[in-house]
Amino acid sequence: MSLVNLPTAQLTFRQRDASGSVGHYTIHVPYATLAAVAITAADALVAAVSAITGTVNLGYELTYAKSQNAPGTPTAGSRVENKGQFVWLTANGRSTQFNIPGINDAVLLPDGRIDPTNAEIILFVAAVTGVDAVFASADGSDITALNYGRQMFRGTRKNQAPPKG
Repeated sequence: MSLVNLPTAQLTFRQRDASGSVGHYTIHVPYATLAAVAITAADALVAAVSAITGTVNLGYELTYAKSQNAPGTPTAGSRVENKGQFVWLTANGRSTQFNIPGINDAVLLPDGRIDPTNAEIILFVAAVTGVDAVFASADGSDITALNYGRQMFRGTRKNQAPPKG
C-alpha cells in the first residue's frame, strides 16, 4: 500500500450571479505544477471569466489529492467518532486546532488527555512542528508547539470534555 497522486490537481472556482445563486467550475492542472504557478494561472483565468460572464468570482480552491492504492485493514474496534483534538500554539501568539479521527487509547492518559510523553505522540508533534514542516494556522502563522490534546467524541460538549492540559 502506498499513497499515489492523481494525475492532476484541481482548481475549483465559485461564481455568483445577480440572483445570488452560486455556480462552480473545475479546471485541472498537471500534478507536477507548482502551486504558485497554478495560482498565477488561476488569477488570470478569473479575469478572463469575468470578461465573458455577468457573474462575480467568489474565490477558488487549489487541491492536490493523493489516495491509497491498497489501503490496509483498520485496527479492530477503531472508530472515527473517537477523535484526538490537538490544539497548537502558533508563531503569532494565537492557536489553531485539528481533530484526528480514530485516536488510539494507547496514546491517552486515564483522564482522556493526550499523553505528551508517548513516543508516537512525540513523533506526531515533531512531524507537525519540525524544522521542515510547513503546517500553519488558517491565518498563515507557523505552528510552533502542541498546547494540549484530548479525546473528544462527535457529540462531546464543552462541559463533558477532558481537562485541557
